[in-house]
Formats: sequence, C-alpha cells, structure tokens
Amino acid sequence: MSEENVEVARRTFEAIGRWDIDALLEFYDPEIEFLPLTGTRVESGGYLGHAGVREYFEEVATIWEDMHPHADDVRTVGDNVVLLGGCLVRGRGSGAEADSPMAWVLTVRDGKVTRHRGYRTREEALEAVGLREITASAPPPGSRTPAPEAPS
Repeated sequence: MSEENVEVARRTFEAIGRWDIDALLEFYDPEIEFLPLTGTRVESGGYLGHAGVREYFEEVATIWEDMHPHADDVRTVGDNVVLLGGCLVRGRGSGAEADSPMAWVLTVRDGKVTRHRGYRTREEALEAVGLREITASAPPPGSRTPAPEAPS
C-alpha cells in the first residue's frame, strides 16, 4: 500500500504544479483537511473539504503565478507519506522566483488524501510522524561511542 500512497502523493504535487485543481481534488477525500503554510485560514485551522481547497488556490493565485512543490526525499510511515523538498514559486506581476525548503505529510487512506499538511522544515515533518534525522555528527540514541584509545 505504501507505494500506492506515494504515487497518490506525487500526483497531487503534479496537479498543483499544473494548477489543475479538478485533477487535484480527484486525489483528495471530500472531507480533506488541508493545512498549508500560507493562506488566510492558516491560524484558524486550515481549509476543509474540496470547497476549502478551491478557496485556498483562488487566494494564492492572486499572489503566485506558478507554484511547483517538489520532493527530493519521500518516506512512508503507516498511512502517512512524508515529502521532503521545497516549493518553487513565481510571483504574479513581479515574476520574482523563490524555491523555499519545505516538507509535507499527506495521510492517504483508501487511495485518497485525507490530510495534507505543510511544514517549514524537514525536521518538523519527520517529528510529526515519529521520526527524526540522524546526522553524522550525532550518534543515534542508545548507541555507544567508543572510548578514546589510551596513548601508548
């Protein structure tokens, strides 16, 4: 099931990149909980249902001419697909482009996205599903670092 969930998540990104909201909604449950990082409803709980998703994209269309989310790393945890990457946007009118790092967690059940949440950092998204990244400078929890050798 996780491969199918990843494919659903990838297709939602493709639909967003084409500004094809009808295609996007084919992958979203009618009761979708849509929680982007931007928009007028971010502070009040996000956008609910297909109508809420349409409203969000109508709002951002006044700001962004193009919006292309991309995932450079995809992981699955249960029904959740974690997409780590960024979002390339181009301002309407100004033409200014930005590619900001972002991450998302999409919950997919029965082939439909029931929750779509954006995060500012990959660490936040991983933490939301109970994961964390292990860096080369920090040993994994519970591991032992070898004691330094005594000088000869």
